[in-house]
Amino acid sequence: MKIIEAISTALSWLERSLIIILLGVMCTLAFLQVILRNIFSFGFLWADPLLRYMVLWVGFLGAVLATREGKHFAVDFLNRFLSPRMLLIVKSFVNCFAAVVSILLMRAAFQFLFEAFGGDEKDLFDLPRRMYFAIIPVGFGLIALQFTFNVIRHLHNLITKASEKPEADLPHLPI
Repeated sequence: MKIIEAISTALSWLERSLIIILLGVMCTLAFLQVILRNIFSFGFLWADPLLRYMVLWVGFLGAVLATREGKHFAVDFLNRFLSPRMLLIVKSFVNCFAAVVSILLMRAAFQFLFEAFGGDEKDLFDLPRRMYFAIIPVGFGLIALQFTFNVIRHLHNLITKASEKPEADLPHLPI
């Protein structure tokens, strides 16, 4: 369990750092574009497409972090009706299902990446166009990994809580 937490924490730190860098570059570049266009009547032709690609990257990295923290889209009305143990079982099942769906989406995104864009097709800065869209399959892969880590966390909590004796079963002695 410690290894999984270490990997998850390291990935989270890397993703957060990349989001901070991308957002900083995006804000600076967008501000610079506005100033250049409004004051000097020109701008960088490559800035707008680059900003669109960066938004895609930030969105997917944010989705990975939301998955890690359990803040992705969820219907949590079952929290009110299920016992904590049953809730862990349901969360494990749901996260397992979501991991499988994310893996299938990753596979489809890889297929899209290699079929939609030719290997010689270049884009900004003479880089292959696939590079800019690579975040789609990578993002779904990281989301699947985080869902898998969540399944392991829930099952670990289920096992450790089942082995502990609940305090409610202990006799209460007034003092």
